[in-house]
Amino acid sequence: IMVQALVLIALALGGARQLPGVPKSRLDRLATGVNLCRWFRFPSSVEGHFENYISDREIRLMQAIGLRHVRLCVAPDVIQEPKTGLPRADRLAQLDVAIKRFLARNLAVVIDLHNEDRTLDSDLGAQHKFEGMWRALARHYAGWDPERVFLEIVNEPVFQGHEQDWMRWQARLLAMIRAETPKHTIVLTGPNWGGIFGLLQSEPSADRNVVYSFHNYDPFPFTHQGATWAGEAVKPLHDVPYPSSPEAVAPLLGGLGREDSRSMLEQYGRERWDRKKMEENFAQATGWASRHQVSLYCGEFGVYPHASKPEHRANWFRDFGQVLSLHRVGWASWGWDEGFGFDRKWVGGEP
Repeated sequence: IMVQALVLIALALGGARQLPGVPKSRLDRLATGVNLCRWFRFPSSVEGHFENYISDREIRLMQAIGLRHVRLCVAPDVIQEPKTGLPRADRLAQLDVAIKRFLARNLAVVIDLHNEDRTLDSDLGAQHKFEGMWRALARHYAGWDPERVFLEIVNEPVFQGHEQDWMRWQARLLAMIRAETPKHTIVLTGPNWGGIFGLLQSEPSADRNVVYSFHNYDPFPFTHQGATWAGEAVKPLHDVPYPSSPEAVAPLLGGLGREDSRSMLEQYGRERWDRKKMEENFAQATGWASRHQVSLYCGEFGVYPHASKPEHRANWFRDFGQVLSLHRVGWASWGWDEGFGFDRKWVGGEP
């Protein structure tokens, strides 16, 4: 059901909204995509992992269903030398091969440095290594096709309470990468996990050849119900309905032993999440982009599947897809290989 829903989104989404700075041809490449979550993020010890993780059949399917790019999540510690922080020659070669496989099928690639180590938020030594790695990567990919290779500085920076530190550092990273790659489009993001709230805290760059990413997992009690890593309150939640109302969530409240879980679910019901509410939430991001005349990219979205009902997930994807299409915002679903959106088991891949 979810694959079918996302395919419909892919077929329905029109061309990207033209704005100054980023060529329309590149925004069109970012119109429909998917995250490759685990390949260069959680490598297995199985021989040939980097060469064989994604099959040619899967890549052909991505193209056939209307996807135009992949967001390739690359954990810094997977490709870097621990002491110097610079890219390992062998891992960089493996990354090159992976990217070329998509380019051969005319799928663009967003190279996303998918940091999940929060020491990067405050450790100057870690930041210095990160800068060195990006300088080397930018120099390495400078000669690659800028129409089809995009560079995303970092995934979901937090910097909570120190948002201006992030904005200053991102500007420095952008300038450093731009010095090596004058033609490539670079993906920027706001602090506080890269969501809409972080985007609203951001000041746009004078560099116009950039797009601004935000991630959208709203409403959180629905999209993350049952998730074990996202806080204690959402762990007990299951069968949470979408759309929401006080009446819809009432039958679930009695079975919740945690007060914070009940409170979260009650608030979700009172907020009455539906297509209209989703549009109002989304309008915060599109309003910011319109005011600053910049291009947006929704780099992640989805619903955790293990505790939610398929029909409710379908409702959510239908509404979210319509909102994306209305605003002509490019997107990459989370993910091809880590739940929430597509499910690679559907095409015979590994879970």
